[in-house]
Amino acid sequence: MKFKVVVSAIALSLIVANPVQAVVKPKVIKMVALPTLAESTFFQGSGGQWFSTLIAPHSIYLVGTSEPANGPTQGEVIALDPATGSQQWDLAIPTVSDAIATAATLDSLGNIWIAGSTAPVVATPTPTPAPTNALNPSGIKIDPIPPTRAGLTQITLWEVSSTGSLMNTFTYDAGAVFEPLSLLYAKGSLTIGGKDFQVSSTIAGKFTKFIKASFVQPRVSTAKNFKDGLYIWKSYLSKSAIPGITGWKPKSPSPVILKVGVRTGHIYLAYKVLNPILKIDFLPGVGLVVTTESANGYTISLLK
Repeated sequence: MKFKVVVSAIALSLIVANPVQAVVKPKVIKMVALPTLAESTFFQGSGGQWFSTLIAPHSIYLVGTSEPANGPTQGEVIALDPATGSQQWDLAIPTVSDAIATAATLDSLGNIWIAGSTAPVVATPTPTPAPTNALNPSGIKIDPIPPTRAGLTQITLWEVSSTGSLMNTFTYDAGAVFEPLSLLYAKGSLTIGGKDFQVSSTIAGKFTKFIKASFVQPRVSTAKNFKDGLYIWKSYLSKSAIPGITGWKPKSPSPVILKVGVRTGHIYLAYKVLNPILKIDFLPGVGLVVTTESANGYTISLLK
């Protein structure tokens, strides 16, 4: 009888000492606002607008359109340092006519491809000098007639290096105004798409397979998951309090981003998103990049 008691005591001591058997109580997490890596209007002029964010191992690229005080509208690419949020370079894509940049992607070499629309150059006739003895009885000053502003009827591709140099510009005369909304790269080929067209191009600028038709654009989901090693980033609309998180009782469905353990299911980080989400991207080694629209322009947040 005494022997059995001794054995039971030893077994009990082993169970208590074994960390595998111990129950780990989840840590309570406080909901906090997204951190700001960089915030600015970024693109010049009242018509300046962001269109896309891309992530590379050493840079975050913002692609959009600027409206300089003097000169035509133009596409622009801004590179930010993921570590500090500081600007690495800023390329205003040179153009002699109006241009907008509305979609972007990265190729396998890390070059940035931008799709947009440009206006063809309007030829202006050389003014003919008036004869020396020409009569102007009323003395009215006659101003020159400005050239007609052309429509954005060219689909354009720009190739930009990771260091901010414009490498190539390719145009396709579509004969009507088409707005590129998506740009995909695969195996040396690019596909540009919009609501009413689709066209392909090689990286050498040879356009093929232009299709004029109605295309349904993919809906932007309010819920996204990104695998990050032993964790999952979850972005969704939260309608109520979340177990294990303090400071969160939404009055209406509101966006949140959580970092959740794959095996444990525990929540390790919790963020509330106060501004409209424009885009969410993830790249291993860099983190989750969230682009939101704020009162000060656009905000870039980096979560790790």
